[in-house]
Amino acid sequence: MKKAYIRTFGCQMNEHDSRQMLSLLAELGYEKTQEVTEADIIVLNTCSIRAKAEHKIYSELGRLRPLKKTNPQLIICVAGCVAQQEKQKLSKRFPLIDIILGPDQIGTLPSLVQQRLLSSSEQEHCVLCHTNLKEDGDYSFLNVLPSAGDVPVKSFVNIQKGCDNFCAYCIVPYVRGRESSRPPQDIIDEINKLTERGVKEVTLLGQNVNSYGLKEKLGISFPALLEAIARQTSLKRLRFATSHPKDVSDELIAQFAVNPILAPQFHLPLQSGSDRILKLMNRHYSQEQYLGLVAKLKKAVPHINFSTDLIVGFPSETDDDLQQTLEVMRQVGYTQTYSFVYSPRPHTTAAHLPDDVPLQEKAQRLKTLQELDREVVSQLNQKDVGTVQSVLMEECRGQEPHPYLGRTPGHKVIHFSTTKKISPGNFVDVRVTRANPHCLFGETV
Repeated sequence: MKKAYIRTFGCQMNEHDSRQMLSLLAELGYEKTQEVTEADIIVLNTCSIRAKAEHKIYSELGRLRPLKKTNPQLIICVAGCVAQQEKQKLSKRFPLIDIILGPDQIGTLPSLVQQRLLSSSEQEHCVLCHTNLKEDGDYSFLNVLPSAGDVPVKSFVNIQKGCDNFCAYCIVPYVRGRESSRPPQDIIDEINKLTERGVKEVTLLGQNVNSYGLKEKLGISFPALLEAIARQTSLKRLRFATSHPKDVSDELIAQFAVNPILAPQFHLPLQSGSDRILKLMNRHYSQEQYLGLVAKLKKAVPHINFSTDLIVGFPSETDDDLQQTLEVMRQVGYTQTYSFVYSPRPHTTAAHLPDDVPLQEKAQRLKTLQELDREVVSQLNQKDVGTVQSVLMEECRGQEPHPYLGRTPGHKVIHFSTTKKISPGNFVDVRVTRANPHCLFGETV
């Protein structure tokens, strides 16, 4: 049987796209492999949100050269945001590439693979490049379910693509296009099909889920969609990502208190705690407004967990700006933080600003921020010791003394032991016995 190797870089949206591509390739007779040397087709699903992520792709392509030289029939596909950003320039730099595929075009992968196989048999080689971004009315969301026997206990469901916010540092609107929302019944139907196959937890994906349906006037808001999913599906646990703070409504906050399947966890990107930097970033909220949202959410659900995204070293950022970010971190108490050094991205407005924070200073600020993050997370995790958590068991790794792995409602990783017979997809009550800055440990009760 032919084998497909897919390596994913970047966000949850890319993870979802990779699973879709794997299902599409399965329809052509490919099975998944974890060994790149076994593959008949290699797909690199790429990320260009930061320069470092982009450079990883180029390094990976360099490592694939010997494989292509040994096996000229090997198909190499570069998909995702770097493909969209660079287009044909990629093939000029890396002639080993066969297919270049933008995010809006992943549905064309099977036909492109077949074209490539035909050209191989005719001893011809041309790069197949599909990177057109589709307009709102022309875009249709893929609904490719996992192959039989390859259904995880949790899944992503795409409800929206693209972004209209144009934050100063962000390349997403240029590589994923403008915002478009998926019809609500399509979303509910997909979730029902997934739960029939054993999925217990779904994360709804979009660049800004809070603005779901507003542009298309779908007649249903994002909070109403959450309510409909709880009412019209048998799903056990629901999450979503990502939210823009400027669009978080009181109706959404209320869902955390009344929706029985909505997990008490909120990914709320801050980016910076400095009002001056937030304005330069074109974020449309202040530190005070952000903290006001956090206070409302904590009042609605006192045990809610927050995660966030942070950028250090944005143009003109000072030590005082950094200190304001650190203060917000202390006040909110994030259980998970994704922090990065700023790097200019093509097409963005921030790329025209002087990148005036020295790289060494950026690195030091990131170190300072991450040290505080570890301290805060460690304190919060210690507070969970002694509590009983409803854990969705995801896998058994067989590593004693805590062979089972799952996640709490607040999205914390927990390793645990049990004398009960359990399988992936089971919910079990686990008492937390100890914690470190990375995860929790426990045993079933």
